[in-house]
Amino acid sequence: SSLRWLGHLSALCTMQAKYGSILYNTVGVLPFGLMSAEMLPEVWKGIATETCKTGFGGGKTCTEALEFTVGKVYLQVICGSALFYAMHLLLEGKSALLASMAMLIGTMGKHILVDDLMPPPPVMAMVALTVALILLAPAAWGRRAYIGFCVVNAATFLLDPLTVITDSFPAVEAGSPAAEIGTFEFEVVALYFLCAAVTVASPSQAYGLAYSCQMGCALLLKHILVNKSGPPAPMVALYAVTSMGAWYEVGWADFPKPLEEAMQAGAVGVHGLL
Repeated sequence: SSLRWLGHLSALCTMQAKYGSILYNTVGVLPFGLMSAEMLPEVWKGIATETCKTGFGGGKTCTEALEFTVGKVYLQVICGSALFYAMHLLLEGKSALLASMAMLIGTMGKHILVDDLMPPPPVMAMVALTVALILLAPAAWGRRAYIGFCVVNAATFLLDPLTVITDSFPAVEAGSPAAEIGTFEFEVVALYFLCAAVTVASPSQAYGLAYSCQMGCALLLKHILVNKSGPPAPMVALYAVTSMGAWYEVGWADFPKPLEEAMQAGAVGVHGLL
């Protein structure tokens, strides 16, 4: 039947949703971390890269614009957050939790040692406490601590982004371009923290991936339609295909048999199924 043909086609194209998500959240996001200065204008069109002042004699002195610095740093945080989440697709159990936290620690370490930026102290304290609980507490409490860490940070990034931004960049003011782009990027960081929490809390990795993709699609749509921004088109396409594949694997793959039985039972059965 046409429904069965559609199901087989979807399976051929998207049944490896896990690997699509791994590709997106590792290879796909690495340019954001490694080439943030080049990628930022692609994500945020029209961003100012320099602030120039005219001195005596008409000469100009230019420095990197604050919003560009903020955008670069938090683009790297997005990359680290994507890897933070991706560890749950590559590993399982305590290994996934520790590898995930290692991605976050690596991002913070880079900012401290290379960029001379200090991450928010409360976040660093929570990282240390969460890692300690994962290592030393019973497995269930380690998972709970990790989920709590993710939820608290996601809520902070979404509800009070300016405080987090000014912890690292005191010169940023409310309503400024730097605050605007930082808030935009924190939405993505918060998404990855929530995706990690949902994946750890879900009964299976497949369901965690499907729920995560669903949340990601909502934010991606918001960024494209409202903010007129977002990742490059090939990454948008990959995310869409991965999301369809994730839901195919936890739902549509088991759908043809009950559908056939309902169709054989007649119109009333089909109506009841729908």
